[in-house]
Amino acid sequence: MNIKNATTVSNGLPIGAIATFGGDLSNRDQLQALEKEGWLLCDGSSFPTKEYPELYAAIGNAHGGDESYFNIPDLIGRFLRGTLHKARGTDPDAKNRVAAAPGGATGNHTGSLQKTATGLPASLWSLSITGAHNHTCGRLTANMHRAWSGSRQEMARGNQTIATEPGGAHFHTLTGFDNATLPINVALYFVIKCRAPQVPAGILPAGTITAFGGPLPHIPAEWLYCDGKPYAYTDHPVLSETILGNFGGDGLKIINVPDLRGYFLRGTSHLTNRDPDADTRHALHKGGNTGDNIGSVEYYATASPPGITTTTAGAHNHQVESVPVSTQTAAKGATGFNAYNCIAWTDDTEQTNTAGEHLHTIQGGDQETRPENIYADFLIAAADIVGAAPPVGTIMPFGGDITDRDVQIKLQSAGWFPCDGSSLRRHTYRELFDIIGTHFGGAPLTFSLPDLRGYFVTGAGKLKVGTIQVISTTGLPANPIITTTNGKHTHAIYRVPAERHAIDPSDGYELAAFNAEVSETSNDGDHSHLVAGGDRESRPINVNVDYIIRFK
Repeated sequence: MNIKNATTVSNGLPIGAIATFGGDLSNRDQLQALEKEGWLLCDGSSFPTKEYPELYAAIGNAHGGDESYFNIPDLIGRFLRGTLHKARGTDPDAKNRVAAAPGGATGNHTGSLQKTATGLPASLWSLSITGAHNHTCGRLTANMHRAWSGSRQEMARGNQTIATEPGGAHFHTLTGFDNATLPINVALYFVIKCRAPQVPAGILPAGTITAFGGPLPHIPAEWLYCDGKPYAYTDHPVLSETILGNFGGDGLKIINVPDLRGYFLRGTSHLTNRDPDADTRHALHKGGNTGDNIGSVEYYATASPPGITTTTAGAHNHQVESVPVSTQTAAKGATGFNAYNCIAWTDDTEQTNTAGEHLHTIQGGDQETRPENIYADFLIAAADIVGAAPPVGTIMPFGGDITDRDVQIKLQSAGWFPCDGSSLRRHTYRELFDIIGTHFGGAPLTFSLPDLRGYFVTGAGKLKVGTIQVISTTGLPANPIITTTNGKHTHAIYRVPAERHAIDPSDGYELAAFNAEVSETSNDGDHSHLVAGGDRESRPINVNVDYIIRFK
């Protein structure tokens, strides 16, 4: 990674800031209008370094490129994740991250790419008990005949039930996964600020959170790095009044800014039931919110895909001792003390008893469950920043509680609405309606704001803006999920010779010659197991935030 090319960070809403946009940027007119305001679609495009010198100075080659060209982030179909840096425990695969494009950042650096992963669920998968089967074994019979004793030929005499040699140990791989691991999400366009607007306008409220697309040589004025650091309430009074103790602290003398290093962002559910484990969310820092509230944290989870099962495995055979291997002819009609019961030869087969029922436990899988993502640093506005507002229709994470009436009043006075799906009149908010239309719902005279409560945000482009995935999916892990090796067992074999005796080889019945070697049963026992368990959704580790959209 060419970190030295990232040299400056501008003030206000800094160049290199990443936000989301609720308009349809597949519409060329909207895209051009956004570009005129100083924003580019995050589609991985490459530009000469001289075309956007301020942006190149801000992000360098974090997303790919060389000394002459640089790439902007490619967030189409991807999610943002906070760069881990020196934090611990929130991204176990940070060192294995790869470049999103040639020349881009790798490892624990902003701009690096991480593919999807699927870890084991907290509610571990369990398998049904199955695998019972039997085998066939040839040349076994119950028929008896009398034969003369005293011969040099050794024949099989009598019969018994014996156990086979143990066998059948095996394992299964879990199959039936979805195409990719994705949490429930809403598709919005990611955009990056490439230059300052010609006419600065609007207010960016304190508590607004922005991603930054390059390595930060320093934190810009009026912003704080989202690293969980505590501050005195009086250090940043406007921010303190907004976020209170949502992310930690007492909300009176001390506040913590959010710690988003290694985390994904999730819209606070706010009683929508879109987060099935909202009630068990825990505090990010001491004093912070828990449960279904902004600032709370939950670990990754892994749901069972609808088609999950195990591979079919376990076919095997067993060795059996003393199974007759050939025939001999012996005199018939023998009676009395000098005659023996010997086993008659047959080409028929007999079955073993049914055995081999067993279960396995699950092992393997990746270190966590997550969607494909790009690293970015997160900043939070420490004060109301005048003249720094992004274009109308821009959607940004927010550290205040949008259900708090005082917060709502302040947001609206600054030109921002909560992203809670509210219905608005078209003629009253014409400027916003002209941009987002009815992508998020509406009626003949109204339109709906985006509703991001409980959702993660994925980059639109492959998906239309406003597309909602209401059920999470669970993709195939890079490290296969397999069962323990189990299922070793024996079977009972009936009518196997018990001993041998010499008889007269004159013409008579065909009797079974004794076999001192071992034979094999048929190859059987293929089976699969039903899979039970799994969590209630698939999701990455995340912190609750709220989202706001600029309407004027």
